[in-house]
Amino acid sequence: MRSTTAFGAEEPSISGVPRIVRELTSALHAARLSYCHWKGNARLQAAVVGRRDLDILVDRDRSLALSAILATVGFKRCTSSPWTAVPALEDYLALDSDTGRLVHLHLHYRLTVGDGFLKGYRLPWEAMVLSTRQFDATMAMYVADPHMELLLLIAGKAVTLGLIDRMAGWLGRPCMDALARSDLRWLAARTDPHRLAELSEGLLGKEATRLLLDIVSGEPSYRLLRALKRRAIPPLRILRSLVIPGRTLSSGGLVIVFEGEDENERATLVDRIAAWLTWKLDVLVLHGRPRNSRATRRKAFRARSRGMIVLYDGFPEGQRRDTGNAPERAWDADPPDLVINLRRAPRPEPEGHTEVVTREGRPTRHNVDIDLDHSPEQVLLAVQRALWQEV
Repeated sequence: MRSTTAFGAEEPSISGVPRIVRELTSALHAARLSYCHWKGNARLQAAVVGRRDLDILVDRDRSLALSAILATVGFKRCTSSPWTAVPALEDYLALDSDTGRLVHLHLHYRLTVGDGFLKGYRLPWEAMVLSTRQFDATMAMYVADPHMELLLLIAGKAVTLGLIDRMAGWLGRPCMDALARSDLRWLAARTDPHRLAELSEGLLGKEATRLLLDIVSGEPSYRLLRALKRRAIPPLRILRSLVIPGRTLSSGGLVIVFEGEDENERATLVDRIAAWLTWKLDVLVLHGRPRNSRATRRKAFRARSRGMIVLYDGFPEGQRRDTGNAPERAWDADPPDLVINLRRAPRPEPEGHTEVVTREGRPTRHNVDIDLDHSPEQVLLAVQRALWQEV
């Protein structure tokens, strides 16, 4: 297991780490910005010195601070074509002036898995990965807990199973390539089976966990991976989200939920916000309480994974906040980014009071109260400001 430390602890200067990478991680630590290198940590040193890509997962709530850090350090944004771009993934290049080597940074706001044209499958475990990260003292950076990385590796392969993998299964060949199998063995040697089972049961369920442990202790066969894909809770087969061209957010899509007792006022406000956003961005408007709410929540999950902004008119039926129960579907494990509560003040406001937005607890990612006892234009502006803070 790698040694760990906390923010503020003394971090050794490693001569093998290029200066540009040391400056980046030092700036991230100074800003207390949550990040970690989340995959391929068996080859972390090669990534750090520029022989492979750095795959860094970051907290999208700090995207503005992160952009400033990258620009200050010297990382330059690269642009992909619309057909090869992946939502919530940004590419940056930087020159290490000491060695002349280019460092390629993949900046991930979401956990998108798959290879080549199979990218577009999302695992909604970003918060778990960041909350369990560990500090690698040798490379002086945060990395994913090997238990979480092993889960991501196996689940990622399970969701991308295709015809070629089925043919490999018929021929009795491994579904994973040599590099992935090497990573699996490297991670398995650094994990505790009991800890791995505990994490897996919370994310995939007991039945899928038994299959996952068989894969770790044996070979990643097509039969085991296919069974894992089908029996996981939430079912991993629903996570497909094809990349589509359009005006989307580079840091990943958003799900904005509007709640309030007055359905007419709520629907009117949602329409005005949709009209405001669709001038430049791809927007999907959904009703939270339709007859087929499961299909609607699935549609929202996929749209956000594509980088779109989803506006929910009413909280999705069947999805409840802070229930304490394990999620039954992938969309339940992935709460809204912002819940806008449309209300009227229960008591007279003090003289001279002009506050339109008050922030309270955050049962989802963010929760904002909008006071409807103001003019429609004030209410609209308050919602626009609250939503724009999430972009």
